[in-house]
Amino acid sequence: MERVALVGFGIAGASLAAKAPQGVDLVVFDLGGRRCSSRVATGLVNPIVLKRRRVVWRAAEALEVALHTYPIELRSSGSIYEVLRTVQELNDWQALSDHPALGAYLGAIHPVPGGVHGVGLGEVRGSFRLNVVGFLEHMRAQVEVRNESVERLEPQRDGSWTINGTERFDRVLLAEGYQARWTEHLWGPLGFARTWGQGLNVGLSLDPGVMLHRSHFLLPDGNGLYQLGASFGWGIEHGDQDPPEANASQAEELLNSAREWVDGSIDVQGQWTGIRPNTQDRRPRWGWHPEHPTLGMLNGLGSRGTLHAPLLAQELWS
Repeated sequence: MERVALVGFGIAGASLAAKAPQGVDLVVFDLGGRRCSSRVATGLVNPIVLKRRRVVWRAAEALEVALHTYPIELRSSGSIYEVLRTVQELNDWQALSDHPALGAYLGAIHPVPGGVHGVGLGEVRGSFRLNVVGFLEHMRAQVEVRNESVERLEPQRDGSWTINGTERFDRVLLAEGYQARWTEHLWGPLGFARTWGQGLNVGLSLDPGVMLHRSHFLLPDGNGLYQLGASFGWGIEHGDQDPPEANASQAEELLNSAREWVDGSIDVQGQWTGIRPNTQDRRPRWGWHPEHPTLGMLNGLGSRGTLHAPLLAQELWS
């Protein structure tokens, strides 16, 4: 049996665990906690960049693998809906539904529910929301987890690795998220452009009951509560930073934007921040090290982590 160390257990690490082949003894090294950006992620699996009306990179392949990876009980039954504010926007949506690439995902127009300004809702086919924390815990229960950091990672002559000076592993997989300590140490600069995000937990006096997108996503969390967000900022250079504190001006920007298309009162009940492992070219980083063939990594998933992680994890193992 091959013994493999997996460093990090956000959506990338959990997907690597889910796609691990038989005959692999997987040991996870993960401290979790505040620096796990996946634990505050919205969990949207969305094949369309709605603001630009284009198909996400490798959307069809990624959707197919995601649906076979994420347990059905951890996926929402409803789709994402784009709020169409004008007749022109509605006509454009219908026209684009004949596009050879977009047509597979731009679905029917639905009536606008109470609590929303608009002339129609455009359904995004194939979209759903994953309970990310539920998936992390589901996979965590199936592997051996060490609640410790990797302070020493050393290659051996036979291709194996030692961790923290004592334990030996046949392979090492790095899924460190935005921190990328060992990934950048061993691969060099990866073109990271870490971004911090902020979102709000709100109560609505008029409850539309579905996942909506206009200027931002508005996502139901049950009991009339919604997640609104997020706004983003750039310029985080290193992976050793904690997520910043919530910013009042960013919160007000989110609220003002939502008030343009959401009726009724919006009551802020909480807020969150996180750091996303984006890359400058918006492409994930995955593969095996050119000089150390028993060292692999999966990182830089950005805003499409829940969509792409299962596909890229599967490709890494294969």
